[in-house]
Amino acid sequence: MKIERALVICCHPDDEVLGIGGTIKKLTNQGTEVTVLMFANGNEGYTRLEDKDRIVEIRRQEREAVREILGIAHYEAYQYGDFAIPADDVTYKMCMKAIRTYRPDIVFTHYWNEYRTHKAVASITEEAFWQAGWSCSLELGQPWKAAALYHFEVIQLMPKNSFVVDISDTYGDKVKAMQAYASQCDAVVSDALQQIEGRALTRGAQTGVKYGEALLLNTTVPGLITDVNQLTLGLSSRAAIT
Repeated sequence: MKIERALVICCHPDDEVLGIGGTIKKLTNQGTEVTVLMFANGNEGYTRLEDKDRIVEIRRQEREAVREILGIAHYEAYQYGDFAIPADDVTYKMCMKAIRTYRPDIVFTHYWNEYRTHKAVASITEEAFWQAGWSCSLELGQPWKAAALYHFEVIQLMPKNSFVVDISDTYGDKVKAMQAYASQCDAVVSDALQQIEGRALTRGAQTGVKYGEALLLNTTVPGLITDVNQLTLGLSSRAAIT
């Protein structure tokens, strides 16, 4: 079944590219409406003091360039500081509201075993994912239950993953999008393009393709099997999703 809508919930301007830039492009190429909810404004991503007061605007402009490259339909960008994203009732409700507003078939977010802000966003997204489907907090919109939640890697390789998406055909777009985040590409995110290539080659080698992106299926809420033949879906974890 074609994915009509997808929602990416992330911390910083560039996390969406580092994590699943190739997957986003594959989705938008097939007509999927992709929305990115981004909590931080990029205020700490400067390497020269004279850029401190204008780095947020620089990163906003970079984000708009990335939007064009990857074909992202909506960016819902908030103004939390890079180091100041809390896991609290406010951000929790932001995630719930986004899920109910955009009604995604699938949701993507950070892997929880990374640094503090990535952990915060992973934890609130995991709970908001299932809470959004409950009949509660109706001021946030009508309940919506997305089909699946996936975690992606940004800082380090996940020790286990469920699937690898074959991004061999969109790897160039992922690199181009990271280059559009020029203020971060080398000086802040150390050797960003080398990191991207290393992870993509590693995940591709695991599954017999050139470049890949790893995804971990969140199983906090169990899926329902109505046809026992659906159990063969587990076989897909041994190969790339193309």
